Amino acid sequence: MYDGSRSAGSPPDGTRRPRSVAHCRWSVTRTARSSYFDDRVGCLWCPGAHRNGVSMQRSASFLVLPTVLASLAISAPARAAEGVRTITRDGVVLQHHEVSFPKATPRVRGTGVGQSDFDGDGIDDIAVTGDPFEYNLPLVPAGVVTVRYSSAAKVDYLLGAIPGDGGALAFGMTLVAGDFNGDRYDDLAIGNPDEPDPRNKTHAGGVWVIPGSYRGLVVNSAIHFNQDSPGVPDSPEEFDQFGGSLAAGDINGDGRDDLAIGAWGESIGSKAIAGAVTVLFGAPAGLTATGAQHLQQDQAAVPGGAESNDQFGFTLAIGKVDNNRYQDLVIGAPRENDGASWGGTGMVTLMWGSAGGVSSTGATSVTGAAIEPTDGTGTVAWYLGDALAIGDLNGDGLGEVVVGAPGAQTPHINGGLIAAFAGRSAGLSSSAVQIITQRTAGVPDNPEDEDRFGGVLAVGDVTGDGRADVLVGTPGEDIGSRVDAGMITLLKGSAAGLTGAGAQAFDQNHSAVPDGSENGDKFGTAIALLNLSRASGLDAVVASPGEEVKGDFGGYPSGVINPFYGSAGGLVPQNKTWSGLADRTGIVWPQRYGLRIAGPQSGGTIF
Repeated sequence: MYDGSRSAGSPPDGTRRPRSVAHCRWSVTRTARSSYFDDRVGCLWCPGAHRNGVSMQRSASFLVLPTVLASLAISAPARAAEGVRTITRDGVVLQHHEVSFPKATPRVRGTGVGQSDFDGDGIDDIAVTGDPFEYNLPLVPAGVVTVRYSSAAKVDYLLGAIPGDGGALAFGMTLVAGDFNGDRYDDLAIGNPDEPDPRNKTHAGGVWVIPGSYRGLVVNSAIHFNQDSPGVPDSPEEFDQFGGSLAAGDINGDGRDDLAIGAWGESIGSKAIAGAVTVLFGAPAGLTATGAQHLQQDQAAVPGGAESNDQFGFTLAIGKVDNNRYQDLVIGAPRENDGASWGGTGMVTLMWGSAGGVSSTGATSVTGAAIEPTDGTGTVAWYLGDALAIGDLNGDGLGEVVVGAPGAQTPHINGGLIAAFAGRSAGLSSSAVQIITQRTAGVPDNPEDEDRFGGVLAVGDVTGDGRADVLVGTPGEDIGSRVDAGMITLLKGSAAGLTGAGAQAFDQNHSAVPDGSENGDKFGTAIALLNLSRASGLDAVVASPGEEVKGDFGGYPSGVINPFYGSAGGLVPQNKTWSGLADRTGIVWPQRYGLRIAGPQSGGTIF
């Protein structure tokens, strides 16, 4: 699975890149952990992406009209738009394919709080990352983001471009929504941590930001940032992973969201992969690099010190932890102290928001070793910070920092845990934390090796009681004999904080959930809590990128996402799915649909 650790150019053994798929000698002989091969991409060195020696270029037999399912109050598209537009910024190309259709229903009007409302109707829209399989495009795509709207009469397909020197399918490896210009339409930020820099050709990473409007995303107005953009601190270097994590929120309290961008592969001096974070601020014209901030652990304001492989900025979250007007920034460094501590690894840092942006004072941090339970269970928090979210779990007006450590020992290897740090004006404390595992009373199922509970998190009020709940994806969960079939768990907030009482768990063998659990479905790989049903509680969208549907080639899953509506009792499954095959057009067929779903933060491992 792509984890950001491979970027392309020439094969590392010094041989020349193959002229075509037919000349590739690695595609069927190397494993997914090879330097040459990636199980999302196939061979990284061939001209054009392919998997296991199978060309991904479109053939005439796959030229079909779109079959987009009716959903979110939209009807099926009438036709595929002619051609593909290309938008170039900073020498980097964004490809855009649009499917439009006659408006069959009035514009919907939702209530409640939106998370990704690009067309401004009060109901969230759904932006999902997948791999481009069959395609007919000007340039080899580096990933495809499909955007479905609740009111706008179109479906947008946004695709990066792999240049001639090669690259990985990394476009859309992070997706966040935020209102960066304050116009009440959410905008979409798309990270491509393998994006080549046009000036020095390093695969350093970049971010596209596309504004929302009454008619949905305005792709012609897209802006682009990389470390060569005027005002953006630092400079592009190979494997910086700029855009490898993203988070949106209003750090300086001006009513416009800001964007935190992780570059967890950034070298600090001679310390490789130490990591850094850049913060861009919202403005009337959208995000700007003017006044951008650069954060790394060798700065006096940031706890700890930069070390090789800390991966500071691997995950990010923005939200209100204390009770002032400013939202705060939380940064995960899950490889902090890796190899140097037997009692836990990883670190989470809280930095306060202020009128001037991220404050230079008052930052606090907690390590995985500091929260080792003493209850005799053998639980150890390895790699604390592999997932992050913020929400008010107990309804006291202060936001808890919810942290996943899917690599935790429970005592099962990679059983996983969640740490919920209390919202406090004093910041993070190892003495004010709740530890939740699948051993916790009320939490469904039991910990097993490689479950990786806590590897995927979304936080929001599902039950409508004014307290945030925590949705947990456990894509490594085995269901019966089905390996890596996946499961989700809803943990509810309460006056006492996060609790196992009343917790819910769903897998694809549940009677009300469509499909069935199968090997490698990885149900729960991506999750989001969005406003889909016009009710007070948030709803869940859950992805199974490994799901094969009727019409797929064997071994090439289109992937599906499932909606669950929120209610006073928790989540209610809906008998519907949206698949990559259903979004297939004559231009592109998204596969592994659901690798990411846009929400307030994005990053961490894709399982």
